[in-house]
Amino acid sequence: MSLKTSRFKPWLAIVTIGVSVSVSVSAQPQVPPCGTLKVSKDTKIETRLFQKGTYQIHAVGISCKEVIGRDGLFAKFLSLGDDVPLPEPWESLIGVVGARKFVAGPGIGIRAQRISD
Repeated sequence: MSLKTSRFKPWLAIVTIGVSVSVSVSAQPQVPPCGTLKVSKDTKIETRLFQKGTYQIHAVGISCKEVIGRDGLFAKFLSLGDDVPLPEPWESLIGVVGARKFVAGPGIGIRAQRISD
């Protein structure tokens, strides 16, 4: 009886490890990045500081073409000036861990992560 019980414990451990790995992987961006954007000076979007550097940009539920580049949404957000609210329906997610995130509704967002100085 004890031999039969010990056979099932390693299998149970493997299932538990598999569940833990899949949960941690799902916390990462699920789409490839749109590209990078260089911020030439410290700038605020609303009240959030974006330090000078290169940012990797991800778009969810919106095309990369709408987000990246000189005329893209992220560049427009940077040009608004300190403490100016984002255009409707966009809002900045305050208090999230990691990269800066902006959302315009369920499943529509932009993620900007600083990757170099």
